Amino acid sequence: MTTFEGATVDGTRTARTSSYPWAQSGLLIVRLIIGFTFLAHGIQNMVGMFGWDVTRFAGYLGEKGYQSTSLLSGSVMVIELVVGVTLLLGLYTPIAASLAAGVMLNATFIKLGAGFFMPTGFEWELAVLSGALVLMLAGPGSFALDHKLLSAPATVRLTRIGLGVAAVMLLFVVLAFR
Repeated sequence: MTTFEGATVDGTRTARTSSYPWAQSGLLIVRLIIGFTFLAHGIQNMVGMFGWDVTRFAGYLGEKGYQSTSLLSGSVMVIELVVGVTLLLGLYTPIAASLAAGVMLNATFIKLGAGFFMPTGFEWELAVLSGALVLMLAGPGSFALDHKLLSAPATVRLTRIGLGVAAVMLLFVVLAFR
């Protein structure tokens, strides 16, 4: 149920967004779409669907100036698979979302010089990054295993850890592999 607080200048009441009745459904939708997208990309890299696999991805990373591209490409594939499954389940969502955000931060960083719009720009990467950040900061929602298994303080701790993981992933990949 929506609760109200305060009144605006014209006398209408404003709803608190934290009690918006469809927020939990919105978080579920974002979590499922990002989880499916990451799982699909991980499977694509693992089995080589649609002409893209870890070897081709490693070559792409090499073209962008990265080193140890086989290790990096394989690591991304594993992260995509793990993130996909855990987001679909809503399990340890802040950590999974931070891994997704770290991958998408790096993907955005790679494409910054190519402009904003597709097919070479970073618009898609930025959209997925924003969804991952929403999940990391807002939480998994009530339709997640986290809601059943973790306390609120544990989820806050995981979110703080997740923020650090995303930042470290960006710095590590940029410094260690470029």
